[in-house]
Amino acid sequence: MLKRIRGYTKALSVTLWLVIFAFIGTTFLVWGFRSTSGPGGVDPIAAVEGENIPYTEYQQAYQRQYKLYQERLGERFSEKILDQLNLKGQVVEGLIGRRLLLQEARRLGIVISPDELVAEITAMPAFSDGTGFSRGRYLQTLQSAGLTPEKFEDSLREDLLLRKVEAWVKGGIHLLPVETWEAFRFNRASVKVEYLLFADPQAQQAAVQKVAELVNGKKPWEEIVKASGLKPAVSEIFSWDRNLPQIPDQERFKEAALATERGAISSVIQGEKARYLLRVIDRKDPSPTDFEGAKAQFGRGLLQRKQEQVFADWIRQVRARAKVKIETANL
Repeated sequence: MLKRIRGYTKALSVTLWLVIFAFIGTTFLVWGFRSTSGPGGVDPIAAVEGENIPYTEYQQAYQRQYKLYQERLGERFSEKILDQLNLKGQVVEGLIGRRLLLQEARRLGIVISPDELVAEITAMPAFSDGTGFSRGRYLQTLQSAGLTPEKFEDSLREDLLLRKVEAWVKGGIHLLPVETWEAFRFNRASVKVEYLLFADPQAQQAAVQKVAELVNGKKPWEEIVKASGLKPAVSEIFSWDRNLPQIPDQERFKEAALATERGAISSVIQGEKARYLLRVIDRKDPSPTDFEGAKAQFGRGLLQRKQEQVFADWIRQVRARAKVKIETANL
């Protein structure tokens, strides 16, 4: 439950957003930077369930992403940053993800009707003459971009399929009332703790193990502290948003603290840099009145984040079970 609450109540990590962006970033229009499905180009850069992705498609997608980063980063843009972001890998995974989701759409029987396609095209401001859709402006705009109506409509149809797949996955995600309350409580609570910090877990392995055994045995805090050989520190009262500079692994520490009731002792917290054990000595939770006043808006945001998280996890699962071969020599 705690893991779910964490995932819904805080912003998604940069890595997660890159995964989502790489997979569904093609659901907006980028003129002239997308090839239609089917064979094209000489050397495939990858095969997805037997379907090749041609180099030309990779090249166009790379140019699109390159320009996007160039515009967003401005003076900070450099080739070194692109290497750090693994832009090539992002692009390849994005194209693989696009293929996989289109294949999933076919498997699920999801289609785009002619009426849906027409409605999408006629609603685009780029094709309006000020009074509404203009076929002349539509054809002229496509011609200026070097696109035929057939190619454009095939590409747009794929984009709409991707949106439908996303909507299909997210449409099955709901919140239980208890989820909303627990997430709200976690997000708005504040706690004060005393804690043991094992700054060198390797050297203090025996002490950490002993402490873990005592915690599992429901021993009192004083006995645990004595066995650790450490002097407990006491924090100021803090909430999720509060910075704790004295704690090397703040996120995991705060997660454990906010999930622990007043007077209770946490399990040993496995940080990347240290190990911790804490006891909550004071806790202030939001009131039911606070919750009722914020429940509707908070719940909407929570549901959206839950849907995004589940969709990203679903994408990863599709990718993990797919038969994909990447031709790195062709990149």
